[in-house]
Amino acid sequence: MNIESAQYVGAGLMVLSSLLGAYYLALKVRQFHLQSRDPNLSFVTHSHLEKLRGEFIRIMSEATHDLRTLRAEIREDTRLMQRQYGASLSEMRELISKNAQNISSLAAQAALANQRISELTVKTDKLSIKFKD
Repeated sequence: MNIESAQYVGAGLMVLSSLLGAYYLALKVRQFHLQSRDPNLSFVTHSHLEKLRGEFIRIMSEATHDLRTLRAEIREDTRLMQRQYGASLSEMRELISKNAQNISSLAAQAALANQRISELTVKTDKLSIKFKD
C-alpha cells in the first residue's frame, strides 16, 4: 500500500467520522425538541408563584412572631432571674449580718465566761488554801 493513499484514507475516515458525529448530534437535538414535556413538571404558572410567595410570607411572619415571642420570654426570664438573684443576695447579706452579730455576742459571752471561770478558779484556790490550813 502506498503511503500517500494511506494518508488520504485516514483523512477520509476522520472526515467521515466527524460527519457521522455531527449527524448523530443533530438527531439527538431533533429528538430532544420533539419530546413532549409534562406542563405540570416543566412550567410554573403565575398563580403557582403567587401561592408560593403567599406561603413563604406566611411562614416568615410566623417565624418572626415566634422569634419575637421567644425574645420576650428570654427578657422576662432574665428579669426574673435578676430579681431572684437580688433577693437571694439580700437574704444572704441578712444572714451574714445575723451570723456576724451572733458570733460577736458569742465571743463576748465566751470572754465573760472565761473571766467568771478565772474568778471562780481564784475563789476555789482561796477556799482550798483555807481548808488546808
